[in-house]
Amino acid sequence: MTIVEGALQGLVAATSLTVLPYIVVGAVFGLIIGVIPGLSGHFAMAMAVTFLYSMEPTTGIAFLLAAHAAVAQGGGLTAILFSTPGTGQNAATLLDGPPMRDKGQAGVAVGAAMMSSLLGAIFGSVVLAALLPLLRDVVLLFGPPEVVMLAFLALSFVAILGKEDLIRSLIAALAGMLLAMIGLDNVTNTERFTFGILELSDGLSLVPVILGLFAVAEMFDLWSTGGSLARGTTGMLSAKETQRQVFQGIGLTFRNWWLVLRCSAIGTAMGLIPGLGSAPAAFVAYGHAKQTARDKASFGKGNIEGVIGPESANNAVEGGALASTVAFGIPGSSSMAILLSGLFILGMQTGPRMLNQHVDIVFVMIFTIIIGNLIGTIIGMFLVNPLSRATALSAEVIVPVLMAIIFTGAYASDRSLFDIGIAFVFGVIGYLMKVLNYSRAALLIGFVLGFAVEKNLYLALLLDGPFFFTQPLAAALGLVTAGFLAWNIRGLIRDRGRAA
Repeated sequence: MTIVEGALQGLVAATSLTVLPYIVVGAVFGLIIGVIPGLSGHFAMAMAVTFLYSMEPTTGIAFLLAAHAAVAQGGGLTAILFSTPGTGQNAATLLDGPPMRDKGQAGVAVGAAMMSSLLGAIFGSVVLAALLPLLRDVVLLFGPPEVVMLAFLALSFVAILGKEDLIRSLIAALAGMLLAMIGLDNVTNTERFTFGILELSDGLSLVPVILGLFAVAEMFDLWSTGGSLARGTTGMLSAKETQRQVFQGIGLTFRNWWLVLRCSAIGTAMGLIPGLGSAPAAFVAYGHAKQTARDKASFGKGNIEGVIGPESANNAVEGGALASTVAFGIPGSSSMAILLSGLFILGMQTGPRMLNQHVDIVFVMIFTIIIGNLIGTIIGMFLVNPLSRATALSAEVIVPVLMAIIFTGAYASDRSLFDIGIAFVFGVIGYLMKVLNYSRAALLIGFVLGFAVEKNLYLALLLDGPFFFTQPLAAALGLVTAGFLAWNIRGLIRDRGRAA
């Protein structure tokens, strides 16, 4: 079966009356899961897998991927409106989404987030289709040395996330990497920093850490200051005005089409590399958006580009992650690992056999991601007004309700009461970091990348010795990282000199 034949058959199958209802149901389910803090894409897929045993391969794949496709859009809604990331991949949206809400531009931010997520998903899917013949060469370029250097390049974006106080941001990033070392050592299998607590043997779970740093900390701040979540707004927007803002945000996304393409490319490229995931890709895209913007000072204060960049990247990641999963059976993320198990349940095998004999199934996946995101965008637009009205409620009303939802999400991720305590502890830490002007985003990206850095650093040293960074691609990434840091340190010194 040729690529063109597979594309046509996949399009016909995805839009047929047999498959399309499953895509719609899956997308609605994923959007709801995304709105609930703590329930991420892999949770939605894990729930969906239980229904696959009685399904045909095409409908099962469509239902599974559609549920995953819309999760990021639901998470973007809660990140902007409630300062609570529905999923980890929406954490970067917290940097500029809530400040836009506080300025009375919640609809603009949501519209931009929804449309940039859709365009990012389309970009990642198109790249997946275009790279089908070349996937093997692309993925095999990145071994342990390259992954380590790429992770350090991602960490260097801390200089952008916290350029106003570079030292504190780097301290926060290193602290995040240290937190990632809690649990069993990857090499010796011995416990580290667990203090005899059995629940820490597997390390800190990502979901309660994110919820604590951003959601619980925001609730503490809101409770201490009073008022409402939408602190800067002077009145409640009407449904008509909210929808006008949503369409304004959609227009701004198309106006920043070049930024969307660049950040989508970043997300797709990082999705191809197993172990990195969408949260680092979103932060890297945010850093790139800030670095290339004309008005860097407005980032973190409600810049629309700070919403468009990460939301474009976090959905484009799935195209790259799906590529490595389909081509080699190497899941690029935890969600893709669940997809792999779902394919086995449906009797499908990844690798050359799928690429040669079941190209139509691959294109069903591609079109499902696109259609699922389109459905999530349309439904999400109608959810903006009722959800935005909730942000005007007083702190005495909304904080207890949101805290209950947040702690429920922390518990639901691994069904552990211990994770509720983790969320609370990191809520205190996040609140103190906010007061003391330490970058919570830097801490999170250090924590997320810490696992990949430690594992691949050990493998790189084992395979290539202490000079593993002299490998051609690793050396190129190292030079880019050094140049990037030097450029930003130079800019920081110049700005301080002007201020003096």
